[in-house]
Amino acid sequence: MKKAIKILSFFLVLCLVGSMAGCGSPENKDAGTEVGGDREITSMNPGEYVVEVDGYKPMKVKVTLGEKEIEKIEVIEHEETQGVSDVALEEIPEAMVAQQSVGVDTITGATLTSQGIIDAVRQAIEEAGGIVEEFELGTAGEEQVSTEVRQRMSHGEVPDTWDMTYDVVVVGGGFAGLAAAYSATENGAETLLIDKMPVLGGNSQINGGVYASYTSSIADEMYEALGLEPDTAEKHIEDTIVGGDYLSDEKLVRNFVYGAPFFLDMMLENGLEVRESITRPGGHYGYRTYTTINGVGADIVQVQKDMLEDTDATIMLNTEMTGIYREGGETGRVVGIEVKTKDGVKTVQAEKGVILTTGGFGGNVEMRSKHVPSLTADIPTTNHVGATGEAITMAQELGANTMHMSYIQLYPFANPNNGVLDAYAVIPFSGPSSGIVYVDEYGQRYVNEGERRDVCSRAAQESGGFPTFSIFDQEIVEKGGFISEEQLTGGIKDDRIFKADSLEELAQMINGHQYADHAVNMAAEALVETIEQHNGFIDDGNDPEFGKVIDQGIMMKIDQGPYYAIPQWPSVHHTMGGLTITERTEVQDIWGEVIPGLYAAGEVTGGVHGTNRLGSNAIPDAAVHGYIAGEIAVTGKMPNFIPEQ
Repeated sequence: MKKAIKILSFFLVLCLVGSMAGCGSPENKDAGTEVGGDREITSMNPGEYVVEVDGYKPMKVKVTLGEKEIEKIEVIEHEETQGVSDVALEEIPEAMVAQQSVGVDTITGATLTSQGIIDAVRQAIEEAGGIVEEFELGTAGEEQVSTEVRQRMSHGEVPDTWDMTYDVVVVGGGFAGLAAAYSATENGAETLLIDKMPVLGGNSQINGGVYASYTSSIADEMYEALGLEPDTAEKHIEDTIVGGDYLSDEKLVRNFVYGAPFFLDMMLENGLEVRESITRPGGHYGYRTYTTINGVGADIVQVQKDMLEDTDATIMLNTEMTGIYREGGETGRVVGIEVKTKDGVKTVQAEKGVILTTGGFGGNVEMRSKHVPSLTADIPTTNHVGATGEAITMAQELGANTMHMSYIQLYPFANPNNGVLDAYAVIPFSGPSSGIVYVDEYGQRYVNEGERRDVCSRAAQESGGFPTFSIFDQEIVEKGGFISEEQLTGGIKDDRIFKADSLEELAQMINGHQYADHAVNMAAEALVETIEQHNGFIDDGNDPEFGKVIDQGIMMKIDQGPYYAIPQWPSVHHTMGGLTITERTEVQDIWGEVIPGLYAAGEVTGGVHGTNRLGSNAIPDAAVHGYIAGEIAVTGKMPNFIPEQ
């Protein structure tokens, strides 16, 4: 029988957290007055106004206005990211009606969606003959940034009494946190999962949905159908270590490689759908990368959330960890955390352990530029706004060690206009083994497409222009297996994928666009020559220009229209550094000793990927180590999917 999950979301349905004016429905609708103070309201033409605006993607909002009030707001059409934008779609309309104001705070993590709805109401008021300024209470569309200085918590006195007590407390609700909470609960622990954001998922929601696993329950059938050579765990381990310049902790690599099939099969058994392809993206030399059906990490997050609903785990959202309690100063056990909620500061006891799964710090400009000074604020990031790394600092205050903090990866194929890793930015990553070609703004190849991400990013930055482009054709679309029809048509509709009947026309389309206010003048003959030369390399099975590995019979020539191009540019993506952990996910101090009761998994840790993470290794790393952390915290034993050394 399905158990009821206890969700303490701390959402404010009518009042958003922040500095909005008093909440409640209007009590006096006479001209010149409204709840919260006196103001003159110019009469409007009552009615329904349907407004088309851009959130993260285009949306259609219906605004019902009375003579002097906002009566109703409905988002009637949208393509916003499921799970990320849900709270904004629900709460922003309710808050504006309750406040009779367009000056509501945006939802952290769904800023574009929030602002799109706010903009629609502003436009509707103008169309109705109203004056928008009369409905401006608060600071519309601005996220509230706390200037409060966090007190050092590492040696604070442990509370005599606790507001809440659980066996295991998991901090962070992405791949690692969801896996840890599920594992801990399934092993009998009373488990609390908290997240400072209003929704679960974080970066995992907007991840590209690519998953590296040397085998799976569907692998044999797919290898045979696709004519691919089966992979091995040993090869996956080797590629990962080589791809990180031999600085990975081999024990951690073994963990996630051997655990990857276990977790993938568990997802498949619980409803995850993947595309009919296994690819070999940059840095991998075995076909081992699966792509979720929609090409987004939200596909996996949804399965994880559904599974967690079958447990007794408790989830608290909008709940920020502000400190960690450790007994006995620098020698004792971690026994709980302090959290900030809408109801104030609370203490939470963790009798068996605290598991940190808070992700990386790619969204924290100050923190990342401290370790890599060149990664300043003018370098965009694919990260969501919650990727700020404060849990690393809190753990350091307890004496925790860190490693590899200066290894920060740029994703080479992000949207050049905003740095976002959208669904279309995953296509260039998945395409090297199928024959996708990367060209610079001059129409010339600038890198081995099969190279790892750091090499591709550096080559793009040194190409002498902006941006770069991925070129492919209809055969790659149809036979590569990693581009869905929805992805292709959506990309064309969103003007992120260009489609043309010839390479010459494709060059013209490329030149007809602006990229972050930059114009391109690609010579059509240069692009044609580049692609024809690359086709010859495929015929020969050899790439003398950049040394790319060409698997004949699998890699396709680009010679069948229509032809496609995707603009791309590097954006801060993944922080390889973080807390130092053992193979049992125990956090270590600066002396190499385990900090009892403190565990960590996912991007908050260092040591797994070395100098560079191979794409599609992130999900199995986070999910498998999260699963291990949950089991270790409760039972003290490693899961049986990890072979003994």
